[in-house]
Amino acid sequence: MIKPLVDLVGHRAEEIIVRVANGTGSEQWLLDLRKDAGNMKAAADFPWSTIRQCAAVETAISDDSGDLLEFYVWLASGCLTTAFVMTQRSAALRRIETSENEFARTKLLASIQSGNSFATVGISHLTTSRRHLSQPPLRATRVTNGWVLNGYSPWVTGGHFSDWLIVGAVEDDCAGGGLVPNMKPRELLFSIARDRAGVIVEPSSVLMALNASATGPVRFEHVAADHRDLLHGPIANVMEASSRKATSGITGVTGSGPGGLQTSALAIGHAAQAIEYLFKESQLREDIRSVAEGLQNQWKVVFEELLQMNNGMGLQDTAALRKKANDLALNSTQAALAAAKGVGFADDHDVGRWCREALFFLVWSCPQSVVQAHLCSFMS
Repeated sequence: MIKPLVDLVGHRAEEIIVRVANGTGSEQWLLDLRKDAGNMKAAADFPWSTIRQCAAVETAISDDSGDLLEFYVWLASGCLTTAFVMTQRSAALRRIETSENEFARTKLLASIQSGNSFATVGISHLTTSRRHLSQPPLRATRVTNGWVLNGYSPWVTGGHFSDWLIVGAVEDDCAGGGLVPNMKPRELLFSIARDRAGVIVEPSSVLMALNASATGPVRFEHVAADHRDLLHGPIANVMEASSRKATSGITGVTGSGPGGLQTSALAIGHAAQAIEYLFKESQLREDIRSVAEGLQNQWKVVFEELLQMNNGMGLQDTAALRKKANDLALNSTQAALAAAKGVGFADDHDVGRWCREALFFLVWSCPQSVVQAHLCSFMS
């Protein structure tokens, strides 16, 4: 069988889980996560209490990026929605931790790390989303006391439940009122309180899956920001620049940027529950045992490659690993559906939900190189 998922969290994380989950160990918590995952269907089901528990675990082990990756694999094997929300919190924390703005760090970090407040990100439009538009979705215009933000961030997870939004904007040319022609635009990252005047969290988008993540657009209408709100920039490629400052722990290579190891960890974790389902079915049906064993072997290889890459020992780049992890999630969930037959196609069956959730990895934080690799493999 797959390495027992209860072991993936390690002894340190297990001790923290017992403490924050009212004495429940990781094995029982995993079962509870899987049960809850099947009942999370709408934005109103946002797993806020679970997020607070997970925040306590993540903060306690954040000095070890390997522990963090294993925790994310474990978490995604229980509930992909919860794991995805946690990556957005992690991305927000990373941008705060790597900022040189001591005021913002002092004001935000302790509350977010403890789980008393929740921060999320609106930054995909700087990397993978809406990049084809002639004008950036969210713009920052320089004024005497700072900047004014106008536009929208298309994909913000947990916006209605957040206290802080870490958002990316492209700087307007003050004099011309637009972008400077023939120049690479300068970008900025801000920490903006959700209840600040002009911040409008739109109703969550209706998605194929993960609707309980409460993901949707946030509009900014003449939102004032000053130097106390500025985390990074203005600089070209602010996401890349702020990532280079990350060195260890939660700000290390586990980052959830495009093609990052964190996204691969979630795909690997998501595949695990489908493979476990196949092994369970194979106890009664010998004809699917070879499929379960083959996918199990693939899972072990990709999981070990994830840990090796995190330790700087990988022989491939993150995009290649992401493609493998995506394939594993897609293939294992579809194999589980084929094994489940018609019953798995029902809307309320776990296997059908896993298949829908696996499609998320084709669009979430997916660099163009990975997208192209998938398109090529679809033709083969």
